Amino acid sequence: MCGSLFYNSMFRHGYRLSAVCQSSGLSARAVKFENWHTRLHQDQNFRRNFASRQWSNNTKQQLDMVSDNRSFGGQQKVYEHYSAVLNCRMRFSVYVPDNLERPAPILYHLSGMLCSEQSFIQKTGFQRWASHYGIIVVSPDICPRVTFGVEKNEIEAKGLSYYVNAIKKPWNRNYQMYSYVNEELPSIIQENFNVNKDRQSIMGHSMGGHGALISALKNPGKYRSVSAFAPVCNPSQSPDERYILKCYFGDDSKTMEEWDATCLITNYKGPALNILIHQGKNDQYEEDLRLENFASACEKAEITVSINLEEGYDHGFYFISSFMEQHFHHHSKFLCDSL
Repeated sequence: MCGSLFYNSMFRHGYRLSAVCQSSGLSARAVKFENWHTRLHQDQNFRRNFASRQWSNNTKQQLDMVSDNRSFGGQQKVYEHYSAVLNCRMRFSVYVPDNLERPAPILYHLSGMLCSEQSFIQKTGFQRWASHYGIIVVSPDICPRVTFGVEKNEIEAKGLSYYVNAIKKPWNRNYQMYSYVNEELPSIIQENFNVNKDRQSIMGHSMGGHGALISALKNPGKYRSVSAFAPVCNPSQSPDERYILKCYFGDDSKTMEEWDATCLITNYKGPALNILIHQGKNDQYEEDLRLENFASACEKAEITVSINLEEGYDHGFYFISSFMEQHFHHHSKFLCDSL
């Protein structure tokens, strides 16, 4: 696949190339991944009497409505249901624009660690652009809210699902977020909402950006476009992210690389990915994200990716909301008939 790579002066602003894949034998930089979020209230025993219910054809996928609010002319809804894939109850949000005259395109959004579907729907202002373009937007919670009683375990404390399918106990029973995002949740959305399953794209932030990238790379042609805000691009080469992957996969570099966007892009053979990435030049986690590794791998594989480094922005929600319009405009070019 041929194409040009847009760096936006990436390597003129202090980026350094480091190792790409563990199997390459190159050295990796040791960095510390610090906690920057404020965790929202997430009660894993969350239960309530819901005012309304929406049912799917499969009674095991009963949708209990948590909230329904007016936003930019559309409805911002949150549901809870029992997930057969995750073996627990799960929440997701759906934004439905008004006056949809035919099945609408879908954009999935994956949030970063210590967030939830509430972070995205309350802090990013995406509803304005979803309404403008007539796109239904779906965002799941970041992980199963289950407790294994592992003292001081970061996975439970921060929701570090990384949107992968765990194979090691105890995580393998519930932490199947990749299958949830790419299989079960789309099936539920298609059963219950007026969507066009042939017009879907995916986006994410930080850990969720990692989830969006690997979802697109592992499913060639499934998503018409993909975008990410400050994505974790090369987790198998970051000591702290590697610690999390080790919990899920064991100390197996080859398996880790199967869930690493930088490694996956080197062997990608599918249709155009239509990737857009934004990262702030003041991002405090620049070295953990390893965007330069991903950019280098794309260049070597001759895969087009648009990368934008933004002066003065960090890793947080002010950064996301500032460039949300550009991401919706990007996806609209592939999801909508006309702008």
